[in-house]
Amino acid sequence: MDSPETPDHGGSIMPRITTQELKARRQEFLEEAGRAFDQMLGSDGQNALVTFEQREDRACELGDALTRRLLEEHLAADDVADPGVEVACPICAEVVCCESPEQAELQRRQVRTRRGMVEYERAARRCQRCRRVFFPRG
Repeated sequence: MDSPETPDHGGSIMPRITTQELKARRQEFLEEAGRAFDQMLGSDGQNALVTFEQREDRACELGDALTRRLLEEHLAADDVADPGVEVACPICAEVVCCESPEQAELQRRQVRTRRGMVEYERAARRCQRCRRVFFPRG
């Protein structure tokens, strides 16, 4: 049981996800995984996949989509996605906080992974010392 000083994050160390949100996201992911299972096996257990290559291609495609979904969920829950969190400037190591976190505009970023493109959002930070704009890693 969590104390008042320790928020309940459903087993996650990432405070952006509450226990309720984590359960809802898990349910959504399980539903998506169920749809992937159906796309692989269909109602007859084969889903018109005849050759090994067809089976492998479909399994890899569906698995990659689920992997990308997990990465996007994890990135969205990351602390540094919160504009109010202080982060170190990657140039000079000065601690930087978003000037107006409640007004910060999140920008959609993309990264190419081994499983395809993944999107996530981050608020830009501006370092006063070296006058650089950067996006926190995550």
